[in-house]
Amino acid sequence: MRGSFLSSPWSLPLRTIGFIGWFVWQFIVTSLQVVTLIITPGRKPAPGIVSVKMDSLSDTELTILIALITITPDTLVIAVDREKGEMFVHGMFVEGDAEGLRVALRQTHDRLIAGLRRNPEIGDSKGVEL
Repeated sequence: MRGSFLSSPWSLPLRTIGFIGWFVWQFIVTSLQVVTLIITPGRKPAPGIVSVKMDSLSDTELTILIALITITPDTLVIAVDREKGEMFVHGMFVEGDAEGLRVALRQTHDRLIAGLRRNPEIGDSKGVEL
């Protein structure tokens, strides 16, 4: 991403709009999953709690990330450990696929950084355990 227009501070408004659009789409998809769960007789959620490693985030970035995860209909942040750099998230549709939820949460984390920082340096998450 280094050296391209998308990594320059001039692209910040475009990256922010792109992140907002992406998040709205994710919100719609998860809302439909919850509605389907409610209106389908006999269908039950498969909840679970996962831990997710985070990069170093500012207080503002962390607050926004927690708010976005929590307002999404199927997830809730239940704890954050700044010292260990991880958060614990309750998911409604984990069902043995904790890694899938971790990947989705990490994608939200990475896209948030790319959409808010003047010079995003998220790379490809090398050295960061999911």
